Amino acid sequence: MKKLHSEEDIQEMLDHSLRPSWRIGIVYSTFYKEEMKAMVDGAVRKLLQMGMKEERISLYPVSGSYEIPLIGAALAKKKSVDALIGLGIIVEGETHHARLVAETTAQGMMDIQTTFALPFANEVIYVNALKLAQERLDKGAVAALCTLHSLATLSGMQS
Repeated sequence: MKKLHSEEDIQEMLDHSLRPSWRIGIVYSTFYKEEMKAMVDGAVRKLLQMGMKEERISLYPVSGSYEIPLIGAALAKKKSVDALIGLGIIVEGETHHARLVAETTAQGMMDIQTTFALPFANEVIYVNALKLAQERLDKGAVAALCTLHSLATLSGMQS
């Protein structure tokens, strides 16, 4: 089965609609430092590969995933960014606290996205073991691609 939008399809769309003036904010948890570095690096690398300028990409580290919506909301309210990417890893422990953090974080990011009509890609990975997150560190690049696709779609709607 062919994907509706392959990376090549999105690249072709962006060749015609990517705006160098777009400002992308990456809000990321600093928990699991090594894994988060890989996710953030993957997101930045993909944005640059797709044609974004490095000076238009801003990084906002936060202590944990729960704080991602707070910083995202502040950036959206100040109109500091045109789109956001939220990156984090939440590992389930012996209690259900991690599930609550994952759900409220996702809802907070969605609320910002719909309130401000601002793309907010959610790649806060919620897993049962860190090893499972380590197998998904490419999600930073996926989030970057989704963000640019959403920006291009919104841009096309406003033209």
